[in-house]
Amino acid sequence: MALPLAACNTDEIVAVTDPERLRPEDLTGLAAVPALVNGALRQFGGGYSGFGGDAFLSASAVITDEWYYGDTFTTRQGADERRLQPPVLGNISDAAYTRLHQARLNSRRAFAVVEQFSTPATATADAGTQAQLRTIEGYTYVTFSEGWCGAVPFSRIPDTGPLDPGLIEFGAPLSTNQMNDTAVVRFNEALARSSANRLAAVGKGRALLNLGRYAEAAAAVAAVPTTFVFFIEHSPNTSDENNPVFSLQSNGRYGISNLEGADSPTGTSRPDAPTSGTAAPPTTAPGAEGLPFRGAEDPRIPHRNRPNCFTSSVRCWMNNNYPDFEADVPVASGVEARLIEAEAAFQAGDFVTMMARLNDLRANTSARLTILYPRAKQTFPVIGIPTLDPLTDPGTTAGRRDMIFRERAFWMYNTGHRQGDLRRLVRNYGLASSSVWPTGPHFRGATFGTDVNYPVPFDEENNPSFVRSACKTDQN
Repeated sequence: MALPLAACNTDEIVAVTDPERLRPEDLTGLAAVPALVNGALRQFGGGYSGFGGDAFLSASAVITDEWYYGDTFTTRQGADERRLQPPVLGNISDAAYTRLHQARLNSRRAFAVVEQFSTPATATADAGTQAQLRTIEGYTYVTFSEGWCGAVPFSRIPDTGPLDPGLIEFGAPLSTNQMNDTAVVRFNEALARSSANRLAAVGKGRALLNLGRYAEAAAAVAAVPTTFVFFIEHSPNTSDENNPVFSLQSNGRYGISNLEGADSPTGTSRPDAPTSGTAAPPTTAPGAEGLPFRGAEDPRIPHRNRPNCFTSSVRCWMNNNYPDFEADVPVASGVEARLIEAEAAFQAGDFVTMMARLNDLRANTSARLTILYPRAKQTFPVIGIPTLDPLTDPGTTAGRRDMIFRERAFWMYNTGHRQGDLRRLVRNYGLASSSVWPTGPHFRGATFGTDVNYPVPFDEENNPSFVRSACKTDQN
């Protein structure tokens, strides 16, 4: 039996809902909570680690002594040589800046929606969600304080209601200390809702360390187990989900540095040093401010030869802690907690505790590395050896300080901590910037400049409260 097609009107367009796109009006109700929370997490991961490309993780590595650039991009060259481009031309940190602010605002709006729709039956779970959101927000402030100048503006939109650009409240710049102060407030809010939030505890310790409040930093992380780790997760599913270190280094964009700032690099000789087992790269060099990240042949930084970078005259060395697209990045860990305690003990004159914290980690190197980098591929003869030799107390203030910061550099290599540490050595410990940051000749022929942090991007010029002259990229 034939039926008439009465409902079929070829003159009308069928209305279809795209499940992959959220409209502004979809972000104000209870159903929006999962999307808002996931959006905040995703944007923080993209700002800190990266969507398969440059973000804070790579930007902080190449401006310090962790990485050298291996291609011809002027943004990467400027960062490695510490001669950043004018903001109008852009820098490799710009995308991270935008994503971190997006994560901050997404966290606030998600927090407000959870608050609005929480019930007695969901209160406990909601408190845990809100704690995580405040923690993400806190980490955005810490990251800005370590990676950017001491004049980062923080604008706001209403935490509830429509996403209307006309409602933007342009924020005034915060100093480095103010950013860390704000981070501590956010972490405290998180811990008030979930005292077991280890990520918030380590984040609070990190912010307090930046502020030079060492005893408080140690107290913040005291309950964090050494086995704790929080990862930014990556996968091979899409390019945006790829581990950015592996992605960038496998494409020859960066390599692992060794003794950056030495007085007499010859051409590309230092990055082109022969592989270990033939003629190991040096562990010392005159005038080198940078650490021997390759020369030490330390199991905490396994590496391999690519061999050549995008620029074929430069040899590339890849970080085997991130050997594939699926490797996750440890943002915070119990290892970091113990290192915070070691530094606090040093500041308190308790050198017995200082050495105990450092050597306990070294005595369990294999176990610690397995937790931090479960996909790592070890490359040195220490395979199967569970320990590193214990350190001995140098007996001097300078020696103890340098030992702590070297241990931090090797345990947390390529995790986004080195830039903040170098800035702390100048800001909190009073060292000259030229004795901490790579200076002198660069191995590709230029000389190092004086930049130590990234500028606020040019787009922020639209903010009437932002003062460009206050953003000084040569100040720690």
